[in-house]
Amino acid sequence: MMKNVYEEVRVYYEQETTQELAISRDWVEGYLRQKAWQGSSDDELREVWRYLKMFLAYLEHVNADCLEEISYQEYSRVIEWLADHIKGFKATLKPVRSFFNVLLEFYRYLALKKIVADTTELEQAAQEIAGGNKVKLIDDNSFMLRRSSSVLSEEFAGVVGEIVEGLMLKLGSFFQKKEFNDDFQRALFLFAGPLNPIPEPEPDEFSMFWQEFWDYFLFDYRLLANDETPMKQFAVTCRKELSAEEREVIADLLNTEFTVFTVSRVINPEWIECVNLFTEEIFRLPHPEFDYKGMKQMLFFGHIFSRDTVLVNCITSIKLSPNLCRRIKEEAQRQKAIFDIQQPGATWKEFFNRHALAFRHTVDILLNMAKVNVTPFDQMERTFPIIAQNREPNEAVTKLFVKIMPEYGFSKHDQDLAMRLWYDYCQVTVVTVRKAGAWAAAVIYSFAQINSPQGISVEQLAADLDVSTSSVYANRDKIFKSLELAKYDPRYLSAEGLIYSLFTP
Repeated sequence: MMKNVYEEVRVYYEQETTQELAISRDWVEGYLRQKAWQGSSDDELREVWRYLKMFLAYLEHVNADCLEEISYQEYSRVIEWLADHIKGFKATLKPVRSFFNVLLEFYRYLALKKIVADTTELEQAAQEIAGGNKVKLIDDNSFMLRRSSSVLSEEFAGVVGEIVEGLMLKLGSFFQKKEFNDDFQRALFLFAGPLNPIPEPEPDEFSMFWQEFWDYFLFDYRLLANDETPMKQFAVTCRKELSAEEREVIADLLNTEFTVFTVSRVINPEWIECVNLFTEEIFRLPHPEFDYKGMKQMLFFGHIFSRDTVLVNCITSIKLSPNLCRRIKEEAQRQKAIFDIQQPGATWKEFFNRHALAFRHTVDILLNMAKVNVTPFDQMERTFPIIAQNREPNEAVTKLFVKIMPEYGFSKHDQDLAMRLWYDYCQVTVVTVRKAGAWAAAVIYSFAQINSPQGISVEQLAADLDVSTSSVYANRDKIFKSLELAKYDPRYLSAEGLIYSLFTP
């Protein structure tokens, strides 16, 4: 536990956030100091910071850069988002009222400092949402793509369609810049799969390929430099160049969630009832252009609004037997079990946030390839060395391999996994580092051997780090032996590694 609340604030702003926030560190620290002068204990200050940190998480998610642009209706969306994304927060009266009490007091502090000019919107939202005997979320009838009791009117859908079409053009132009060439080529390779070429431009198949590719690229792909989705990167970079309506649509698109589901029944001519294949959550969607008998035989997957009722972008549907549907479900459950080894306690949402593409490939393999088992069984049956020590890994080695890895095409997430590998190795054995380059090269080489069929060139690594190939091989062997590493080791498995493992004979 950190020694005081100010240390928690410092760590958050210096290490846990990657963008400029609408609430500065100075504002938070000034407010907490004022509370301390008024007699608040450290535990009370930590509770205040807990609620402010929740609000900061939402602001970062929607890329808000000005508090006074938040309407009173949007505070209702804040509560919904917190209930969906913050562990332990429930949209019930006590926590919601506590949240607003902290926020109101903080805003009043900012108003006294003339940082904000008006607190009316927040006060109105707090009264309407948490001023009664139960939480009452605000119905937002503004431009936003909200849940509704009926299908969107043609006129409204047309307006939304025009804005979305304009955004797609801007997104396409933005990501065709030279700086994203490596990402685009990597995403194409991952999406097509290691055994499949990009299809020739034949009308139907080609357009469907690109439609599904862009859906994957914008919502599921993680950029090399920062591990953000392209949609999030676009929202952060281009926010000031977008209209208010475009920013609202982007905010809703950022709330989409990859979902696999079946249709359980037709509610009425406008709505169908759906069931999440993995969580068994029941939700409803607008009636698609299928007859009911056909829908019952289909599996659907794609991006829909979390806790909402509107389909987004590209939903894939496949007709399959109950037996094949069961097999797809079992394969995905095995993949999630492998992911649980790397991220214990992960939810299905967290799994698909990282590996939605693996599910798409799994479906394709089961439909088109003669393969009995897609997901390797051996990884699920292994035991691993216990990481019990708490030694700091050699910092010079860490800095060196983090610096070099991007030059070999490794992503930010790959670097994080390699840092974990190095940390774990330093816990199971006492490492004597005489030449940082030899160990940095060994970490990179080990990580590449885990996640790629071909690995990388030891000779090139050794030359780049000015060490001998023999030292790289020797240190690699030590790492593999001490950590009991194996091909496609789930502890350090990357996006590429998981997909390669699915196509391994």
